[in-house]
Amino acid sequence: MPVELIRVRFAPSPTGRLHIGGLRAALYNYLFAKKHGGTFILRIEDTDQQRSVPGGVEDIVNTLYAYGIPPDEGVLLEGGKIGERGAHGPYVQSKRLTTYREAAAKLVEQGSAYPCFCTPERLAALRTSQEQQHLPPGYDGTCRTITPADAAARVAAGEAHVIRFRTPREGATQANDLVRGDVLFRHATIEDTVLMKTDGFPTYHLANVVDDHAMQITHVIRGEEWLPSLPLHLLLYAAFSWEAPAFAHLPLILNTNRKKLSKRDGTTAAADYLADYLPMATLNFIALLGWNPKTEQEYYVSLDELVRDFDLAKVNKAGAIFDTKKLVHLNKLHMRAADPVRLAHIAKLTCTDDEAKKYLPLVIERAERLVDLQPAVAFLTAEDLTYDATLLIPKKGITERTKEVLLAIIPWLNERPAGEWGSADSLRTTTLAWIAERDWTNQEVLWPVRVALSGAAASPDVFDIAVALGKERAMQRVQKAVELL
Repeated sequence: MPVELIRVRFAPSPTGRLHIGGLRAALYNYLFAKKHGGTFILRIEDTDQQRSVPGGVEDIVNTLYAYGIPPDEGVLLEGGKIGERGAHGPYVQSKRLTTYREAAAKLVEQGSAYPCFCTPERLAALRTSQEQQHLPPGYDGTCRTITPADAAARVAAGEAHVIRFRTPREGATQANDLVRGDVLFRHATIEDTVLMKTDGFPTYHLANVVDDHAMQITHVIRGEEWLPSLPLHLLLYAAFSWEAPAFAHLPLILNTNRKKLSKRDGTTAAADYLADYLPMATLNFIALLGWNPKTEQEYYVSLDELVRDFDLAKVNKAGAIFDTKKLVHLNKLHMRAADPVRLAHIAKLTCTDDEAKKYLPLVIERAERLVDLQPAVAFLTAEDLTYDATLLIPKKGITERTKEVLLAIIPWLNERPAGEWGSADSLRTTTLAWIAERDWTNQEVLWPVRVALSGAAASPDVFDIAVALGKERAMQRVQKAVELL
């Protein structure tokens, strides 16, 4: 298949906020499309009207854009508003009901599907009976033998019904999954699945196949949970005499107990990770949840690097463990490499661009998450610091001695030329020499100075802080420390 014809889609349901697993599926589709010069499409599968939630579509679209993987076609942002673009729309399934009804009618007409008039009460009783007899659950085919004429008459009379697919009773469906290799499904294990519901809406199975064909999808990259649906989908393609796309079923994302990741495990909404982690750090992390580049590289600085290395053949079959320790590690690497001004904007810090350039390099080593940055730079941007005066006294020190060294260092620091205040290394060299000349220890001098500058027992290097604050602000803070003592 020519690379320019590759078309993939991410087709979530707006039944809640976009799950972190959904973001991974979107990312893999995006990477595959970009790797092969193809098209990444966003389609909204909202046929389950009862479970669709207000704002669900907006969350999906905005989350994809926030992570930097916007669709090329389908449902997207146009002028800041959600719209649709492309030659194969509509891209929202609730707008395509006529297409699905026509497709279902064609299947019924050719005998590949049939109306089923079984009531919910009968189906519930059937399930109970199967459970009591320890039989596998599934529809028993009661309406399968109704003649087409009788079925048509009952439909015309307005009798409530669904449309079911007439699954072959014998044989098997075999396919080559791009992740799992050859897979085989025996038809005897597949029930006659509902394609159209009583409310006139299609199920996922019919709408999915009809839309993928209409939108010329070449590769379906989706979660492992849809693997049991593969034989039905392939049978539907055959029933319509359509060429089926290639399929790749991604491994599950598991918690540390090797159970499927769920809301009970904490945050699962993809958008929530934006508060703590850089978008690229999260993408870097989830890209490795199931995909192994087969190299020593784990840190990917950009999407372009991921696109370069991504290969569906390197996606694992086994489930991937969601370990936030690794996410934190990668986020630290991405924050350290980020431009300070851009990082400050992403973290929504209350500092100027110039302050970001000066202050963030001082605190970035101690930060693990974006939320760590604001409190980390707060002492640098603060107009005034509040702290307990006893914090100024070094371990085994006394108030009088601490006050003495501060009173001595104030005039000396004030006399330092601009050149020394412009370099932490220069200020460090001359100050340490000054301390040594007086036969004082670095601890008894630099501890109170650092507390005076930072207001805390733990902070970046004292000389880095002094240079970042500038001479005037630094000296004001040291003078305040003397007053506190």
